[in-house]
Amino acid sequence: MLFPLAPGPALEAAWHHALIALFIALTLGAAGLGLDRKQQPLAARVLGTFATLAGLTALLIVVDLARGGAKPLHRDGTELNKIWLAGGAALLAALTYLWHRHLEPKANQLASRARGAITLGLGLLATLSFLNYSRLDSTYVWVERVDTYDLSHYYLNSKYYKELGYFDLYPAIVLADLEEGRHYRRQPPTFQTQNEEDYYMVDTQAFARDTEWHDRIRAKFGPERWAAFKHDFIYLQRDMVGFTNDLWIQMLWDHGFNGSPAWVVFAEPLANAVPVESVKLLGYIDLIWLSLAVAVTWWAFGGPTALFLVIFLFTTYSARWPTYTWAFGRDDYVAVLIMSVGLLKRGLPGWAGAAVGVGAAFRLFPAVWLYGPAMKGLWELVSLRQINRGLLKIAIGFVACLALLYGAVAVKYGPGRAIWHVEKLLTHTTEKNLSSMRQGFAIAVAYQGETDVKRMDDVRRMRVKNQKTWRNPLAFALVLLLGWGLRRAKDHEALSMGFIPFFLLTTASYYYYIVRSTMIVTHAGDLSRLRNAVGLIFLFGIEVALNALQQNDETSEFRVIHMGWLGRLCAMYSLLMIAWFLWEARNAPADDTNPKRRWERAKPGDRAPRRPHRIYAMSRSFRLLPLLLLPFASCDEPACEDTSLPDPIPDGQARESHMAACAPGSALNTPIYPGQTLKGVFWCYGDPAEGLIECFQPNEGAATTYDDNGTPTLKIECPPEGDVMTWARTDWG
Repeated sequence: MLFPLAPGPALEAAWHHALIALFIALTLGAAGLGLDRKQQPLAARVLGTFATLAGLTALLIVVDLARGGAKPLHRDGTELNKIWLAGGAALLAALTYLWHRHLEPKANQLASRARGAITLGLGLLATLSFLNYSRLDSTYVWVERVDTYDLSHYYLNSKYYKELGYFDLYPAIVLADLEEGRHYRRQPPTFQTQNEEDYYMVDTQAFARDTEWHDRIRAKFGPERWAAFKHDFIYLQRDMVGFTNDLWIQMLWDHGFNGSPAWVVFAEPLANAVPVESVKLLGYIDLIWLSLAVAVTWWAFGGPTALFLVIFLFTTYSARWPTYTWAFGRDDYVAVLIMSVGLLKRGLPGWAGAAVGVGAAFRLFPAVWLYGPAMKGLWELVSLRQINRGLLKIAIGFVACLALLYGAVAVKYGPGRAIWHVEKLLTHTTEKNLSSMRQGFAIAVAYQGETDVKRMDDVRRMRVKNQKTWRNPLAFALVLLLGWGLRRAKDHEALSMGFIPFFLLTTASYYYYIVRSTMIVTHAGDLSRLRNAVGLIFLFGIEVALNALQQNDETSEFRVIHMGWLGRLCAMYSLLMIAWFLWEARNAPADDTNPKRRWERAKPGDRAPRRPHRIYAMSRSFRLLPLLLLPFASCDEPACEDTSLPDPIPDGQARESHMAACAPGSALNTPIYPGQTLKGVFWCYGDPAEGLIECFQPNEGAATTYDDNGTPTLKIECPPEGDVMTWARTDWG
């Protein structure tokens, strides 16, 4: 029996929800297709992403029904599955590269079918990754559960930020627990709190007797707000699933609330609007952020890249805690970083900079992602004596967004809160405060292959501190080498590699390493290049290794081993990418970024000529004269972006390929056919002398016929970033 559940209200409700989700998916999908036809692809991708999410929800409900009420998969089981899912993604990355290298040039039916099979495989893996992360249960992850440990920090402290600030969360919850009668038999002998100078330990029994301290805490709240705070905390602690005696002790030895005041500007009104009984609703905000990131990736890089991103988000070791939708405001920063890469790829540098500004305002460290573009712009300024307008727009967008958000902080809370936050993070990241969950180059080099140490201890903290004398100069040298290697990289590539200086120069908790998503997007966005294929395979290989370590009986509880190997693998990846970018920059043509170069000759089989300033095209057939006026079109900007040449056309046809590369925001005027606007890559078939040309846009999946009504001009808008060549393929029988 496929659905062994007995008929009844529960079964009927489940089917009802599945049908609603399916109806939403179909409605949003139809709306997305309509917008796509109206040349509004970003809106179409957003609706398409949410339609897909609704469709996956319907599928999950059906799968849950088919399991006949079985318990959700245990997290250990899902992590075993992640090993195979991440490994499958790495395999598909390799197959995609081989397809580009061996089958794409043939442009035959086999190539088309192979590409379709790879895309189908990616869709299947993404679907399985979602079902696995959902634990094959329609309610456990997405409806029922929350992380009360994390919400006690980010929900409570943002809701009562004016009263708690950055230093009073733990004393307040200990007092609330004390006033309501201690909930747990085992109490820690001390708990940790913080002042303007450092963290320090407080004797629990002494605090219980310190009535003056109690009065100071209550006075900051007032009677009504204190009663509300106690209600909210007690509900999280005692009425929701999640808290245990061990977690209570662990939390009181943790490092408190680290959210930035700019994040609190948004979070505080939301937290005050949502009662603790409905706190799960706040968890869906992160799901919306991540869905928007996937939509922008789809819009900027295409469907396969978005699918690689989805697989990574559902299989990465860094997402094992906190679970999506279980916490509040834990994934907004990574979503805006992913979006910044896509926005830059689509030629919107100002918006890309603003997105990085949002991430930096929320978490500070995302500002490091601007290192690559900054070094690239500096090199162009010094060596080429020109200002890269796109990179300048990134900086303007970043500064403007940061100024706006922290201006709001100063108005609402005063400038002191921002200073406190920076001081807290500086204290939080010192060697003596390193925890077992911290990650970075410092952790990688300090790990000496220990197999018998479960948690970070003072021996390892001292080792990290003593290694600073040689480790920091080495890290800075590697960062400088990266900057030198990125000088000839594409703008979005330089931005996405911000993870490498983040890894080399900081120590952050492993769950922040979900920011590797930016590199996933860049690598998956162009798997015709060996560097991107190797990088993507390596990143998914890290997930295979970490999930395997987590599920190995001999290493599952040894966090030091997990962090040590995560650090080592990230160090290997960083060194590999630094060396590769240096090699690519060294072996690029000497004048590939010279703004004085007027044109570049295209050769059959070439890929990605570097930044031609003028359009060049040549033909050996005079009957193609109307198409050959492309060479006389020009760029409006001083520096053009990278281009890609078309694939070879099958033998037996008279044909010509025309390179047309231009800068973002400019346009080409060409007498191919009249009154139409095309964006990005397109193929044109037919003889313009006969007044009919059929054009097909592979990136949009739509074909249109255009009649010649006598107007001899067509405006072709340049690709958003210019890194995809605008070209025409013409076929004659």
